[in-house]
Amino acid sequence: MKHVFLLALFALTPAVAADQSEHPIEVELQRCTDTANSNHGMRNCIDTAAAAWDKDLNRAWGELMGLLGPAEKELARVAQRKWVAFRDAEIAALDASYGAMEGSMYQLMHADAIAALTSDRASHLQNVLEAKRANLQAGS
Repeated sequence: MKHVFLLALFALTPAVAADQSEHPIEVELQRCTDTANSNHGMRNCIDTAAAAWDKDLNRAWGELMGLLGPAEKELARVAQRKWVAFRDAEIAALDASYGAMEGSMYQLMHADAIAALTSDRASHLQNVLEAKRANLQAGS
């Protein structure tokens, strides 16, 4: 899932069939970066994936909120607020770090690090959602 570190490798190796277990956003990101002709093009691919992960995060969050009881919802809201604060602080730190580096590859690494924050959280929420659904079905 850490795309940028592999982007240079992808540019040097032939494309391989996507693993069927990969998330569709990751598959599309791979396809996009395989065909990008520049760092700018790769940046657009990463930014598009980041936006898709954000949409997926919000979808999973909404579905999860629909399954939780009042006490669980409140705990989840507290955790999400703290995650948003962490994400914002992490982005500020990444901005300071990568912003001080020269070279276009660092811009890609910066964009990928930010996208990874969202994709990791979206994946986590999806895992909790699936566990909650399975638990509810088992209890039925």
